[in-house]
Amino acid sequence: MIYIVIKNLYYMGVRPDLAGFERNLKKALESGGTELLNVVDQLLAPKPILRVGDTTTTAYRRVHEILGSVLDFVIRAATEITETTENQRKAEIANRLAIELSRAKVIVNYQLARDQISQDIAMVLNHVLDSISNALRRGQREAVRELAERGRALIDALAVFVYRHGRTR
Repeated sequence: MIYIVIKNLYYMGVRPDLAGFERNLKKALESGGTELLNVVDQLLAPKPILRVGDTTTTAYRRVHEILGSVLDFVIRAATEITETTENQRKAEIANRLAIELSRAKVIVNYQLARDQISQDIAMVLNHVLDSISNALRRGQREAVRELAERGRALIDALAVFVYRHGRTR
């Protein structure tokens, strides 16, 4: 019975192992702490948890460089906003963050469309960007900063994963 359910999920495009990882990823972004450590450990384990596909180390390095810069900017900008920051300045910073996050999302999906990164790699990157974007939409400045810090740790661990399991070019 379980075999049939797993087989049907697989044919529908849902991999049970990936679904579990995706749940853990969401928890890691939301709460950090040991959940974040667990996901990083899964990415650093010798057995690949994600499908790397045709992801090359060069392609991921390019995406990582851009996303790393965006996440570092998000962390700095979210830290800059305080309770005493003028509303106009807060709006300017939030607008700039939205632009940078949008650019990052476009780059990830562009590289996915060009088959430069795998769907699994893009899923992780998009989860990171979506979680930050959602917190920004809700005006949760502290959550934006925390999510960006956690996201940075995840994309760095993902870089090790890709270098270990990806193709070289």
